Amino acid sequence: MAGLIGFVALAWIVEKVAGLDGAIGLGRPLALVVAAIPAGLWLAFFYLLDRHEPEPKHFVAGVSVLGAMVAAPIADFVVAQLAPPVALAQYGLSPFSWDRIVDAFLIVGLSQELCKYVAVRYTIYLSPEFDEPMDGVVYMMAAGTGFAVWVNYHRLSGQGHQVFLSTGAAQAVITTLAHASFAGVLGYVLGRAKFTRRSAPIRGIFVFMGLLAAAALNGQFGLVEMWVSTHGMESDPWLGVGYAALFAVLVFAALWLATRRLLADSPFRRVP
Repeated sequence: MAGLIGFVALAWIVEKVAGLDGAIGLGRPLALVVAAIPAGLWLAFFYLLDRHEPEPKHFVAGVSVLGAMVAAPIADFVVAQLAPPVALAQYGLSPFSWDRIVDAFLIVGLSQELCKYVAVRYTIYLSPEFDEPMDGVVYMMAAGTGFAVWVNYHRLSGQGHQVFLSTGAAQAVITTLAHASFAGVLGYVLGRAKFTRRSAPIRGIFVFMGLLAAAALNGQFGLVEMWVSTHGMESDPWLGVGYAALFAVLVFAALWLATRRLLADSPFRRVP
């Protein structure tokens, strides 16, 4: 956690000391580094949550790579096919018009969370290593951090690589936490559903509801962040960063409380 705060603080210090008052060109290698550092730190934090029976590190890292190299590109492709970019005028001026809401929740949110789910459900979920409910949270969060690397890299390398260094670093940290937490919500339900004694149809309904919840959080995150950071024709990215940070932390806090229950019920818990 100190590393994440230090990462953003270092970017701000460099920006001030070097007199970088405007956007700068990061270049592809530096954009990848800025995107990857928060993901690595968050992934280590999430891994340490599973303290009773930690998962093999190479499995967790592998699922994170799947999130970055498989889930995220497929999600981008699906979104581009379902909602190709159109002129701004076709959306209307309201940030909460029906077309924007449908796009945020049912296309972007649902596509992204479904792709994260598939990356876990048809790989590590079928392994004997997936042996307790907490594993659903760990592996889905791993997929979410990898997914965020892809998102952050393309955000930082877009528009001719022109970004404000401190804002870009803060957005990378928050976006990583957000995508990991949204996926973790579904992972909590996935882990619970796998080890419940309820019938298969009931388990399927549980997982579907978890997917919808994760998609709703995802869609709301993007839609409201854009609304908060934009005032008419003006834009204040730090307002959006502040809202995104608050929302991501609240979702993570709720998920962390839920994981405490999973850890308390873990079959691998060592009773003194």
